Amino acid sequence: MKLVMLGYFGFGNAGDEAILAAELTALRTALGAETTFIAVSGDPAETRATHGIEAVSRTDFRALITTLRGADALIAGGGSLLQDVTSARPVAFYAGTMLIARTLGKPVFVYAQGLGPITRGLNRRLAGWALRSATYVSLRDESSIALATSLGARNATLVPDPVLGTTFATHPQDRLAIALRPWPGTWLPAVKAALTDLAKDTELVFVPFHGGQDVDLAHSLATPLGAEVVEPGDYGKTLEAVATSKATLGMRLHALITAAAATRPFVAIAYDPKVTAFAQLTAQPLAATLPEPPTPDTLITLTRKALEGPDQSYVETLETLKSATQTPTQAVASHLRQQA
Repeated sequence: MKLVMLGYFGFGNAGDEAILAAELTALRTALGAETTFIAVSGDPAETRATHGIEAVSRTDFRALITTLRGADALIAGGGSLLQDVTSARPVAFYAGTMLIARTLGKPVFVYAQGLGPITRGLNRRLAGWALRSATYVSLRDESSIALATSLGARNATLVPDPVLGTTFATHPQDRLAIALRPWPGTWLPAVKAALTDLAKDTELVFVPFHGGQDVDLAHSLATPLGAEVVEPGDYGKTLEAVATSKATLGMRLHALITAAAATRPFVAIAYDPKVTAFAQLTAQPLAATLPEPPTPDTLITLTRKALEGPDQSYVETLETLKSATQTPTQAVASHLRQQA
């Protein structure tokens, strides 16, 4: 069995690398260790070294077609692949690859994706065609389900992000993880003020989740406070820094998901609907929804509460969600066994 893994892999984003690792683990368990994988990657050499699987460059169109032709199926996701907020190109690339796979007669499984926003008319049509042609569609929040339905996709399944099913055998250290990203607006002064207050009696560790975007911001905040910065490069160490902290204050979705996977509380600052959706799903607090900035007092109060530890309701919610992370894997395995 040979599966092609399509996602935002090979770009130094710890969250997306965690998605790939979680999917590989789940699919190997369901389909057998003899299953082989080929990832579509922005840096094939890095993907091979990090995950121990084959990889093909996303810019080598001929090699990508050859890879799809020789595969048994395409696994598309997770992550926010079909969206045109960052640029118009992601929908064309990801939806186009899904449609090419279907043209070649390969089943396409949409694996716990976050869908949208998709604002451009052509992109909406492309995304709709790709979703309707897929063998199976699973999405990670209600807003994605609603968008998929508006694009003509039917029977999409609501599932948690695969990283939520990751097991962290860790004991929390008495510290707060900070996982922020650059974003326009006036939110940063309030965060600085809150962190200055928190640093008086709390150890802070800054965890950049995207090596190409978050590092400078992390250092600019950490240096005046004498706090540690976990340098990017090893996604496992990035995740571990969050999982071993008592709580997380973050904007990066997969920092929050990693905290939840380790049953650690978090406080979210939402720059994107996907962050809002996950905070609501797990009943964890939103300190602010940008562009409306948070207040220092709100950040301080919510974060100190999170540092007290998880309540029983949160623990029970996470147990239910973690068990549901296997739903897409079971669907993939069932369909492929029927084809065999």
